[in-house]
Amino acid sequence: MPPPQRTASDHYHFYTYDYPASAAPWTLSPAVVTRNNMQFYSMQQDLQGLADYAATRGVPGIHIFRAGATVPDDVGVDRDMTVLAFGGGLGRPAAIITGGIHAREWVAPAIAYLIAEYLIVNYTAAPVGRYQTAIRNLVDNRRLYFVPMLNPNGNWYTVYSTAANSRYWRKNRDTLPTTQAGWLAALQRGVPPAPNRPFVNVAATGANVSYETPLYARPLPGRNSPFTIVPAAVFGVDLNRNATTTYSGYNTFYNGRPDNNTDPTSESYFGPSRASALETRNIEATIAHIRTNVRVNVDTTIDYHSYAQQILYPTEASDRGFVDASYKSLGLILQALIATSLSWSWSYQYGLGTPVSQIKYDAVGTLADHCATQANARAFVIELDPSGNLGLAGFELPENKIMGVFEKNIRAALALIAAAGQPSQATARRILYHSINSASEQEFMDWDVFGRGNQLPL
Repeated sequence: MPPPQRTASDHYHFYTYDYPASAAPWTLSPAVVTRNNMQFYSMQQDLQGLADYAATRGVPGIHIFRAGATVPDDVGVDRDMTVLAFGGGLGRPAAIITGGIHAREWVAPAIAYLIAEYLIVNYTAAPVGRYQTAIRNLVDNRRLYFVPMLNPNGNWYTVYSTAANSRYWRKNRDTLPTTQAGWLAALQRGVPPAPNRPFVNVAATGANVSYETPLYARPLPGRNSPFTIVPAAVFGVDLNRNATTTYSGYNTFYNGRPDNNTDPTSESYFGPSRASALETRNIEATIAHIRTNVRVNVDTTIDYHSYAQQILYPTEASDRGFVDASYKSLGLILQALIATSLSWSWSYQYGLGTPVSQIKYDAVGTLADHCATQANARAFVIELDPSGNLGLAGFELPENKIMGVFEKNIRAALALIAAAGQPSQATARRILYHSINSASEQEFMDWDVFGRGNQLPL
C-alpha cells in the first residue's frame, strides 16, 4: 500500500524503532500508557514499506540495508541502524540526511524520514509540470542516503522504558566499565596499555581512576582538563561527541566554563575513546563505503536535532577553515528557505552560525564534523523547533506541530540535495532577504508547500 497522504496535522505522529507485533507500514502502535497514551509509527516497518513502494514508482537505485553490525542494548536486544538509499548510480554526487542521534529528540527522526517519503511519493518517471520534473531531476541526478534513527536503542528507551526520566535520555545505551581495572583498560586502550589520544596521565587514584584531556580553547591547544571517575553502574555515550575527528576527546566550554564531556554520568560524555560506540563505527563505515565502493562524493549532509531553531556550521570545520564561500552560501540558502510561509519578513526564523556563536558552546567530535573534515562535505546540524530556552520541556514538541516543522524545512532539504555536486552562491543582505544566485537552489524559493503536507505545490 502507498504511504498516507499527510495533509492535516493529525496525519503525523512520532517514531519509535519498532513496537511489539508491528506487522505493516504506516500502522500506529497501541497506546503507550507511560507516554500519555501516545501512539508511534514503526521506523523499521515504514522504511521497508517506503522502499517497496518506491520500487513500484520506478524510483532508481532503491536499496535498504543495515549500517554495519546490529547494536545490542543493555538488556541484550539487537537493533539495526537502517539506511534507505535511492537515486542515480555511480559517480553521482551524494547527500546524506540523518536524525535521531540524541534519543529524546523525537522530531528529528520524523523529519528525516518524511523528507525521504516526500521525494518518493512525488517521484514519477513521466513527470507533468514543473514540480514533478524538479523532483525527478533531484532523484535521478543525486545519490541519496537517509538514516533517520542513528540511536535505535536510545530511542526505544525513551519510548518504552518506565525508568524515572527515561523520556529525556540523550545518549546511547552502552554499558560502561564498572570497575577500576575496566576503566583503566578502556582509557588506555587495553592491557598492556596503548596510547589513547588525546587522553593522558591515566592513573589509579585510590579506588577511582583519574585522567586528563585537552580543553578545546582558542587558540588551540588549551590547558588540560582533569577528571576523576568513580566506578559505578553507568550507561551511555553521547554519539554526537564520539565521532572520529581531530579534536574528538577534547573537553569543551559551555557558557564560558569547562563542560563535563569527561564525566561518564554526563549526558554529553564523549566516551572512553574515539568511535568507542558501535553506532559511531557503523555510520562512519557506511560513509566510507559510500565514498569508496559506490564511488560518489558525499557533498552535502544534514543531521537533524531538536531543539533551538538553528542552522549550525560544525565547530571543528569552522575553526579549521573548511567552511568556505560555497559552504557559507549554502547556509544562507537554508536560512532563507526555512520559513513558515512564502511572505518575507525582516528576519529569519532559524539562526545561522557556529554552535558557540548561536548556543554558547562548542561541540567537537560530532557527526557533522566527521562529515565535513573527513569526507569534505558541506555538513550542517539543524536544530528544529521549538525555539527558546525551555529546558527539558523543549524536547516534548506536540504531535500537532510535526506537520508545521516539516513544511518549514522541506524546501531547505530539497535545496541542500540540489546543491550536492556544485557550488552554491548566495549573498547575505542586512534587511529583507538573502539573495540566492545559484539556479538549482533558487528553484525552491517560490514553492508553496504550506498546508500541503507531503503533496507537491498546486
